[in-house]
Amino acid sequence: MLLSSPGTLAFLDGGSIARRLELVRVPLLELRPVPPRSWLSRALGCSAADTVVVSSRFGVEAGIVPWLRALGRTPPSIEFWAGGPDTARALRRVGVRRVRRSSVAGADAIAEAIRRSPGRTVLYFRSDRAGTGLARRLQEDGHRTTEIVAYRTGRPTVLRAADRRAILSADLIIATSPSALSHLRRLLTPACFGRLRRRTRLVVLGRRTLRAAWGHGFSRVALIPPAGAQRFTRRLLGVVGDARS
Repeated sequence: MLLSSPGTLAFLDGGSIARRLELVRVPLLELRPVPPRSWLSRALGCSAADTVVVSSRFGVEAGIVPWLRALGRTPPSIEFWAGGPDTARALRRVGVRRVRRSSVAGADAIAEAIRRSPGRTVLYFRSDRAGTGLARRLQEDGHRTTEIVAYRTGRPTVLRAADRRAILSADLIIATSPSALSHLRRLLTPACFGRLRRRTRLVVLGRRTLRAAWGHGFSRVALIPPAGAQRFTRRLLGVVGDARS
């Protein structure tokens, strides 16, 4: 069971995972781009930027692509930091070559990775729900930061009956963001959510989601940082085996 925005961890739809288990996707997040006309002038005004941070694949589509189109080029001097492998691949697909990412997914890991760098000028593309925590941390570390809210995160108001049955019968759930867990809790009754967090093994991709899972009361939680498809799949299959034993 994968709780995510559409297209996340697309490599799980084939290969060894598909042969060994039934993967059900439940899209709990609906992503909508913010019209570039509302933020593009601010992004273009950050002409001294030497670092661009984008934490999601959709942030590349909604933010990086319109910005690069307006610039007319990909500045070779800018270092791009991606929140995970999906985001890094999305950046490379749109022509960005200088892409870096931390060994652990998420904004906290990016902040830690560049913490000791000399003061940077950072352009940060994020969702409306990501919050200002990363920007504040970067500023505390001496980096000048301009935030761009490039997309908004919406949520379905009800679960389809088939999705509800799949969630409650799952051996293992993969949650890709704190928002996915929060919304899942809202969509289930307290009794159903309580049963889920007691009996179901949870896999999360980053530290923020790990903390959110603990906050919601999940005790059987495994952190698998996004990595290459083969490495991630091997680790996931190991957790699946533990969940079924």
